[in-house]
Amino acid sequence: MIDWLYTLPEPVLLYLPAAVLVLLLVYLPRLIQRVPWFAPSDAHTDFVMRTQGTLFTMTSVLLVFTLIQADINFREADSLVSAEATRIDQLDRLLTRYGDEAAHAVRPLLRTYALSIPQDEWPKMLKGRGSDATSRAFTQISRRILAMQPETTRQTLIMGEMLKSLDSVAEARAHRLNLIGLGLPGLYWEVVLFALAMLVGVSCMVQQTVFRSVVLAAQAAAIGAFVGFVFIMDQPFKGDTGISPSPFIDTVARMERRTE
Repeated sequence: MIDWLYTLPEPVLLYLPAAVLVLLLVYLPRLIQRVPWFAPSDAHTDFVMRTQGTLFTMTSVLLVFTLIQADINFREADSLVSAEATRIDQLDRLLTRYGDEAAHAVRPLLRTYALSIPQDEWPKMLKGRGSDATSRAFTQISRRILAMQPETTRQTLIMGEMLKSLDSVAEARAHRLNLIGLGLPGLYWEVVLFALAMLVGVSCMVQQTVFRSVVLAAQAAAIGAFVGFVFIMDQPFKGDTGISPSPFIDTVARMERRTE
């Protein structure tokens, strides 16, 4: 996918493919129908219209399938971000309950780590990489927690849960970074473009009338808008409706209010 397209407003991404397909169906027949083999006739038009209807149905089904897959990818990434923020919040609760100065000293570091995700790592993540500052912040937290020595049975139990929570935070971040390039495989888009090319090509062989041109243009506009919608949904972390780092900001707010 072309990343710079996601910098455009989403209405543009939605209606641009529709406009392109409509223009192709308006002007391309004038070129194709000059070729003797593709000259329209009443006999050919009936057959072409039936074929065009089949291609339209197949293309629509293909786009529905790609949209479902894109929606699954989006929900998976959104759930992962929320789960990661929840695990950070859980670790902060365990540090609060530990009841030790060493544990309380780790909490500001954990807040710094949580804030570094939306402020520093998120913009870099959209460019395909993680943040070294965020990695260093987590390393400090890990070293401080591993250096803590529980003195009571209660602290020992909490320490066990804390270590599990620390590992889950690290795993969640690694998983999120692995999903940076999450999207439909390029093969999906190759098949979609091929299906659109066949649909446009066959539609151009129909004997042109004003009524048929209007109907085919409306059909192309619907397909084009569908393609734009799938494209918007394809990259979960990009675009105006992409997943935001707000769960981490909300988690930091809860951490700052937590006293015990």
